[in-house]
Amino acid sequence: MTRPERVVFDCNVYFQAVISASGPANRLLRLAAEGRLTLYASTYILDELRVLTSDPRVRMKYCLEDATLDEFFAMIRQHAMLAADVPHVFDLPRDPDDAHYVDLAVAVDAKLIVSRDKDLLSLRDAGTAEGRDFLSRFPTLLILTPPEALKLLASDSAPA
Repeated sequence: MTRPERVVFDCNVYFQAVISASGPANRLLRLAAEGRLTLYASTYILDELRVLTSDPRVRMKYCLEDATLDEFFAMIRQHAMLAADVPHVFDLPRDPDDAHYVDLAVAVDAKLIVSRDKDLLSLRDAGTAEGRDFLSRFPTLLILTPPEALKLLASDSAPA
Protein backbone atom coordinates (compact mmCIF):
# COMPACT_ATOMS: atom_id res chain seq x y z
CA MET A 1 0.00 0.00 0.00
CA THR A 2 1.24 3.48 -0.79
CA ARG A 3 1.21 6.33 1.68
CA PRO A 4 -2.18 8.07 1.74
CA GLU A 5 -1.75 11.51 0.24
CA ARG A 6 -5.13 12.96 1.20
CA VAL A 7 -6.24 12.76 4.82
CA VAL A 8 -9.21 13.91 6.91
CA PHE A 9 -8.91 14.28 10.70
CA ASP A 10 -12.01 14.18 12.84
CA CYS A 11 -12.58 16.95 15.40
CA ASN A 12 -11.22 14.90 18.29
CA VAL A 13 -7.93 14.27 16.49
CA TYR A 14 -7.46 18.02 16.15
CA PHE A 15 -8.39 18.40 19.81
CA GLN A 16 -5.87 15.75 20.83
CA ALA A 17 -3.26 17.58 18.78
CA VAL A 18 -3.83 20.85 20.64
CA ILE A 19 -3.79 19.31 24.12
CA SER A 20 -0.79 17.02 23.66
CA ALA A 21 2.21 18.39 21.79
CA SER A 22 3.96 15.01 21.92
CA GLY A 23 0.98 12.77 21.14
CA PRO A 24 0.28 10.87 17.93
CA ALA A 25 -2.37 13.35 16.73
CA ASN A 26 0.09 16.23 17.00
CA ARG A 27 2.75 14.19 15.19
CA LEU A 28 0.28 13.63 12.33
CA LEU A 29 -0.48 17.33 12.20
CA ARG A 30 3.24 18.05 11.97
CA LEU A 31 3.47 15.64 9.01
CA ALA A 32 0.84 17.76 7.28
CA ALA A 33 2.81 20.91 8.14
CA GLU A 34 5.90 19.27 6.61
CA GLY A 35 3.95 18.49 3.44
CA ARG A 36 4.19 14.72 3.90
CA LEU A 37 0.42 14.38 3.63
CA THR A 38 -2.36 16.61 2.40
CA LEU A 39 -4.82 17.43 5.15
CA TYR A 40 -8.40 18.42 4.35
CA ALA A 41 -10.81 20.20 6.68
CA SER A 42 -14.20 21.86 6.41
CA THR A 43 -16.00 24.69 8.14
CA TYR A 44 -18.14 22.03 9.82
CA ILE A 45 -15.06 20.46 11.45
CA LEU A 46 -13.53 23.80 12.41
CA ASP A 47 -16.84 24.98 13.89
CA GLU A 48 -17.13 21.74 15.87
CA LEU A 49 -13.58 22.25 17.16
CA ARG A 50 -14.32 25.89 18.08
CA VAL A 51 -17.38 24.85 20.09
CA LEU A 52 -15.37 22.19 21.91
CA THR A 53 -12.44 24.49 22.70
CA SER A 54 -14.78 27.33 23.76
CA ASP A 55 -16.29 25.31 26.59
CA PRO A 56 -14.98 26.88 29.83
CA ARG A 57 -14.69 23.48 31.53
CA VAL A 58 -12.59 22.08 28.67
CA ARG A 59 -10.43 25.19 28.58
CA MET A 60 -9.81 24.99 32.31
CA LYS A 61 -9.16 21.25 32.37
CA TYR A 62 -6.60 21.43 29.54
CA CYS A 63 -5.23 24.92 30.30
CA LEU A 64 -6.20 26.19 26.86
CA GLU A 65 -5.55 29.89 26.46
CA ASP A 66 -6.76 32.20 23.69
CA ALA A 67 -3.25 32.67 22.29
CA THR A 68 -2.65 28.92 22.10
CA LEU A 69 -5.96 28.33 20.34
CA ASP A 70 -5.48 31.27 17.97
CA GLU A 71 -2.09 29.88 16.98
CA PHE A 72 -3.50 26.37 16.60
CA PHE A 73 -6.39 27.47 14.35
CA ALA A 74 -3.97 29.56 12.29
CA MET A 75 -1.78 26.49 11.83
CA ILE A 76 -4.79 24.46 10.65
CA ARG A 77 -5.79 27.20 8.20
CA GLN A 78 -2.21 27.34 6.93
CA HIS A 79 -1.68 23.60 6.48
CA ALA A 80 -5.13 22.17 5.72
CA MET A 81 -7.01 22.52 2.48
CA LEU A 82 -10.47 23.85 3.28
CA ALA A 83 -13.24 22.12 1.34
CA ALA A 84 -16.04 24.60 0.77
CA ASP A 85 -18.65 22.30 -0.75
CA VAL A 86 -19.13 18.90 0.87
CA PRO A 87 -22.05 16.99 -0.67
CA HIS A 88 -23.84 14.51 1.55
CA VAL A 89 -23.22 10.97 0.26
CA PHE A 90 -23.16 8.82 3.38
CA ASP A 91 -25.50 8.18 6.30
CA LEU A 92 -24.42 6.87 9.68
CA PRO A 93 -27.63 6.31 11.65
CA ARG A 94 -25.81 5.63 14.93
CA ASP A 95 -24.17 9.06 14.85
CA PRO A 96 -25.40 11.19 11.94
CA ASP A 97 -22.88 13.98 12.67
CA ASP A 98 -19.99 11.59 12.00
CA ALA A 99 -21.18 11.00 8.44
CA HIS A 100 -19.65 14.38 7.55
CA TYR A 101 -16.14 12.94 7.85
CA VAL A 102 -16.94 10.30 5.24
CA ASP A 103 -18.69 12.91 3.09
CA LEU A 104 -15.60 15.12 3.23
CA ALA A 105 -13.22 12.26 2.50
CA VAL A 106 -15.27 11.27 -0.54
CA ALA A 107 -15.55 14.88 -1.75
CA VAL A 108 -11.77 15.39 -1.70
CA ASP A 109 -10.86 11.84 -2.73
CA ALA A 110 -9.06 11.22 0.57
CA LYS A 111 -7.69 7.77 1.25
CA LEU A 112 -7.60 8.06 5.04
CA ILE A 113 -9.82 9.29 7.85
CA VAL A 114 -8.00 9.55 11.18
CA SER A 115 -10.31 9.16 14.14
CA ARG A 116 -10.74 7.74 17.60
CA ASP A 117 -14.52 7.84 17.33
CA LYS A 118 -15.96 4.39 17.96
CA ASP A 119 -18.81 4.88 15.50
CA LEU A 120 -16.45 5.79 12.67
CA LEU A 121 -13.98 3.06 13.60
CA SER A 122 -16.79 0.49 13.64
CA LEU A 123 -17.19 1.01 9.89
CA ARG A 124 -14.03 -1.07 9.44
CA ASP A 125 -15.86 -4.16 10.73
CA ALA A 126 -17.08 -6.29 7.83
CA GLY A 127 -18.99 -8.35 10.40
CA THR A 128 -21.66 -5.64 10.69
CA ALA A 129 -24.19 -4.48 8.12
CA GLU A 130 -22.92 -0.88 8.37
CA GLY A 131 -19.33 -2.06 7.99
CA ARG A 132 -20.11 -4.19 4.95
CA ASP A 133 -22.00 -1.31 3.35
CA PHE A 134 -19.15 1.14 4.02
CA LEU A 135 -16.43 -1.24 2.83
CA SER A 136 -18.31 -2.10 -0.36
CA ARG A 137 -19.10 1.55 -1.19
CA PHE A 138 -15.68 2.98 -0.26
CA PRO A 139 -13.15 0.15 -0.61
CA THR A 140 -10.12 2.46 -0.85
CA LEU A 141 -11.01 4.64 2.17
CA LEU A 142 -9.27 3.64 5.40
CA ILE A 143 -10.33 4.71 8.88
CA LEU A 144 -7.46 4.51 11.36
CA THR A 145 -6.62 5.77 14.83
CA PRO A 146 -3.73 8.24 15.10
CA PRO A 147 -1.23 5.55 16.20
CA GLU A 148 -2.37 3.25 13.37
CA ALA A 149 -2.03 6.08 10.85
CA LEU A 150 1.49 6.87 12.08
CA LYS A 151 2.44 3.20 11.78
CA LEU A 152 1.03 3.03 8.24
CA LEU A 153 2.87 6.18 7.22
CA ALA A 154 6.12 4.95 8.77
CA SER A 155 5.87 1.58 7.01
CA ASP A 156 5.15 3.23 3.67
CA SER A 157 8.16 5.52 3.93
CA ALA A 158 10.58 2.76 4.89
CA PRO A 159 13.07 1.80 2.16
CA ALA A 160 12.27 -1.43 0.35
